[in-house]
Amino acid sequence: MQRFAVIGLGSYGIHVAKSLKEYGSDVTGIDINHEHLLVAHDYLNHSVTGDATDRSFLQTLSLRDLDAVMVCLSTDVSANTLIVMLLKEMGVKRIIARAITENHRKVLEQLGTADIVFPERDSARHMGKALAMRNVLDSVPLTGEYVVMNIQPPRSFIGRSIRELQIGARFQCQILGIKYLEGNDLWNPDSPEWENMKIAPVADEVIPEHSVLMFLGKKSNLMKIQQLP
Repeated sequence: MQRFAVIGLGSYGIHVAKSLKEYGSDVTGIDINHEHLLVAHDYLNHSVTGDATDRSFLQTLSLRDLDAVMVCLSTDVSANTLIVMLLKEMGVKRIIARAITENHRKVLEQLGTADIVFPERDSARHMGKALAMRNVLDSVPLTGEYVVMNIQPPRSFIGRSIRELQIGARFQCQILGIKYLEGNDLWNPDSPEWENMKIAPVADEVIPEHSVLMFLGKKSNLMKIQQLP
């Protein structure tokens, strides 16, 4: 089991903790505001109330033994940066820091922070891509032109099997998985996201209406799929 600490359990930090817990991680929440820890209680294995900008406080937490520490403060650039500096001085093996502004991101880079998350920028990029690329929900670049891309199935796919659609022959790509969404009989709202997905579906698998298809192929070929009616 991997072990993480999340510093700052505001709206962003609580979602990070929830996701980590759902995937089986041991999560320690750290916040100066005890009320934030109470709200996040269901997603934490351990709760610690204290000021993470205080070096002596951080040194009591054995953070060097964890797989990673995430700094999720969302408004105080100075406190966020100071915490990252203290964690680096303490020898924490992996620090994942939230960038609050573009200038803050540059400061974190100057500090040598390898893992920087910029939720506002990333969310805006995701929204722009979603608006510009109809039915495409997400994509991960691989090598060359190849990508893994999540696409809502075109209406012409629904109710037909993978074999019948001849995905490989028509589009030179393959379906890696089928993710079931709310409204699908196989969707379970209480399960982690990965449990609502069928990996490596067989050729006789029928494409359901409430689903997302995970494709592997060249971006140019996958874009032909997302343009289908």
